[in-house]
Amino acid sequence: MIIDRYISREVSGTFVAVALVLLLITLSASLVALFRKVATGVLPGDAILVVLGLKAVVNLELVLPLALFLAVLLALSRLYKDSEMIALAACGVGPVRVLRPVLGLSLVFAFLVGAVSLWLAPLSQETSERIIALAGAKSEIAGLAPGRFRELRSGIGAVYVEEASDDRSELRNLFGQKREGRRQVIFTARYGYQRTDPDTGDKYLVLEDGARYEGEPGEPDFTIIEFQRHTLRLEERLPELARLDLRRSARPTRTLLASASPADLAEFQSRVSSVLVCVVFTVLAVPLSRTSPRRGQYARLAVAVLVYIIYSNLLNVARAWVQREVVPAWLGMWWVHGLMLAAALVLLAAQSGFRPWSGWRPLPGR
Repeated sequence: MIIDRYISREVSGTFVAVALVLLLITLSASLVALFRKVATGVLPGDAILVVLGLKAVVNLELVLPLALFLAVLLALSRLYKDSEMIALAACGVGPVRVLRPVLGLSLVFAFLVGAVSLWLAPLSQETSERIIALAGAKSEIAGLAPGRFRELRSGIGAVYVEEASDDRSELRNLFGQKREGRRQVIFTARYGYQRTDPDTGDKYLVLEDGARYEGEPGEPDFTIIEFQRHTLRLEERLPELARLDLRRSARPTRTLLASASPADLAEFQSRVSSVLVCVVFTVLAVPLSRTSPRRGQYARLAVAVLVYIIYSNLLNVARAWVQREVVPAWLGMWWVHGLMLAAALVLLAAQSGFRPWSGWRPLPGR
C-alpha cells in the first residue's frame, strides 16, 4: 500500500541518520579509551583502526535498537507536525493502522540486531580482546612512552625513557631497574634501540653509552660496569590465546547456552533482550510520537529519552537479579519486556478510542 511504503521510507531515512550519529558518538568514546591504551603502552598505534572497527560492531548492539526507537518517534512526529497524520486519520488511518508498516520494519531490524547480538558482537569482542592481548605481549619497546615508567614482561624490569622517536624505535636517556634475587640491578644509557636477529628472529634491546650498577641495598659491595654497548634479549611471552580468559560479553552464545552459571544465563537473556527491545520500542514509539503541529517534531523527544532510561535501568536490575538468583530463570528478564509492551498497548488503545469504563469509542482514524 502507498501509505505503508511512505511511512516505511520516512522511518528508514531517519533511522540511517540517527544510527550514524549514535555510532559516531559511541565510537568517539571508544577511540578515547584506545588512545589511553596506546599512551600507556598496552596497545600499539597500528592496531587502533582494527580494534576500533571491531568496537563499532560491538556498539551496534546498543545503537540499532535506540536508533530504531528514535527513528520511528521522529518520523511520525514530523507527520503530526505537518498535519499529515490528521489527513491520514480523516481517511481512517489511525495509530493502530500506522503500527503495521513500522512493526514490519521492526521485525527486519530485530533480525539484524539478533545476528549482531548473538553472533557478530561476541565474535568481534573476542577478536578485539585477543588482538589487545597479543599486541600487548609483543609491544615491549613500542609500548614505551616518554616520561613514564613501564614494567617490561621480558624480565628487564621497570624502564623509564626521557625521549623517544615517534615510532618508538629510538630511545634516549633510559633508566631501568630490576631485582635478581636480593640484588638490585640498575642501568642507565644515553641511547637505545630495538634490533631483530635476521637468523633467529629474536628481538633485543640494545643500550649504548651507559652504566650498570649491581648490589644489595645497604651493603657496600656494589659493582659498577660502564659499557659502550649492552644487549638485552626481549623474550616475547605470548599469551596462550586458546586459554585466554575472555570477558563474558565475548563468549560465544553456544557456550552460554551450555553453561549452568546464573551469570552466563543473564548474559544470554541480555543478548536476546536486544532483539525483543526492537519490537517493544516500535510499539512504544507510535503512541509517544503523537503531538500537535504547534509543539513541533521534537516535543516528545525528552519523554522518549526518559522511557529509554527507565527501560534500560529495569533491564539492568532484572539482569542483576538473574545473576544473584533473586528471580527464577524462567522469569528472568522477560517480565521487563512484558511490562513495557503492556504499557505501550494501553497507550495505543487509549489513542485509538478505547476506554476501560465505556469500551471502544470510535475516533477518527481508529
